[in-house]
Parts: sequence; structure tokens; C-alpha cells
Amino acid sequence: MPRLLSLYLAFPITTMQASNTFKQAFLKRMLLGLQLAGVSSKCMTIQERKSAIKLSADVAMACARGSTNWSRAIVTDLSKQEKNKVLLRSILGKDFERLIKPCHHTWKIPRSKKILKRSFRECSRRRKGLRAPHGLATSVLARVLVKKRTQVLKRLIPGGEYLDGSYLLDETLDYAISLRAQVDLMQRLSKAFEASKLGSHNVCTLQARGDSYADK
Repeated sequence: MPRLLSLYLAFPITTMQASNTFKQAFLKRMLLGLQLAGVSSKCMTIQERKSAIKLSADVAMACARGSTNWSRAIVTDLSKQEKNKVLLRSILGKDFERLIKPCHHTWKIPRSKKILKRSFRECSRRRKGLRAPHGLATSVLARVLVKKRTQVLKRLIPGGEYLDGSYLLDETLDYAISLRAQVDLMQRLSKAFEASKLGSHNVCTLQARGDSYADK
């Protein structure tokens, strides 16, 4: 594991919105999850290995992010299956009990409020430039569209069904940032793993050649 982590860190990191603290926490929990799930075991089927990797990645992302509605919703949903509980407790440790409790507040992204204010100002400006009847119809249509898009977001975000307004927007932005970081980190972890396998293969090849020369 330490060798794999050092190989991962050797790859250049592109600029992401997730913090270094998130990346380090994610990698730590992800590697722990893979180790505890035994994904390197030859007894595992391909489907079992894929499920274990996905579970480890989701739990690592939720734990690395901390106390948000979506992170708690992920852990709570996974813990409903008895077969996952033991692994979840092992990966999360003391954080398990904290993350399955309901979250009554959400982490705020200041930028989301600016987006909302700018949108409201733009809508108000357009409304003032329209005649009353047409403006009223546009306003009704806008509300219907917003409602439909809100329902879509609620279905996409874990725990989104309990959120509304700016809270939902905060969670959506935060979840999207975390997902992007998860994908990037897993891609780099995969490259590090491949590099590790290639390095081991080259060492074995050199040793074999050395033995054959020694025999001569």
C-alpha cells in the first residue's frame, strides 16, 4: 500500500476544486476499503470485485467530505444492507455512528448565493421589460420549469428529497465537486496500480535474465 500511494503521488495533479485534505482523506479510506474488502483475492468474482471497489469509493468520498446531507445519505443507504455494515464500520471507525445520523444543516458554498442573486436580478430585469400579461405568463412558465428542474436535482443528489432552495443548490455543487475529485483520484490510483504491476514485472524479468546468465 505505501508503495502504491507513493507511485500515485508521483503523477502530476491537475487543478481541482476539491481540497488537498479531501484528496488525502479519500485516498486513505479508499485504500483501507480495498484492503479490507480483499479485492486482490483470487477467490473474488469480477462482479464482487467491482461492487467492493464501488462501495469503497463511495464510502471514502462520503467520509472525506464529512457532514453534508448527501454524504450521510450515502452511508445510511449503504448501511441498510447487512452485508455492508461490517465493512462500513471497519472503514469508517468512529465516524460510522456520526455519518448515519440525520444532518439538520448543510455546508454553505458562498458562490451559490451569488449565483442565486444574479439569477433573481436577471429575472427581475427581464420582467420589468415585458408587458404585464406576457410577463405574467413568462413568470408562471419560469416557476414551472424551476420546479421540474428542482425535482430532477432532488432525484440525483443523495438525500436531495429532504432539501429545497439554496440548500439543494449548495448540496448539488458540493456533490458535483466531490464526484469530479473521486473520478480523478480513482483514475490516478488506477494508473499508479498499473505502474506498480509493470515495475514488478520488469523486476521479475531482470531477475530471470540474471539467473539465466548465471547458469551459463
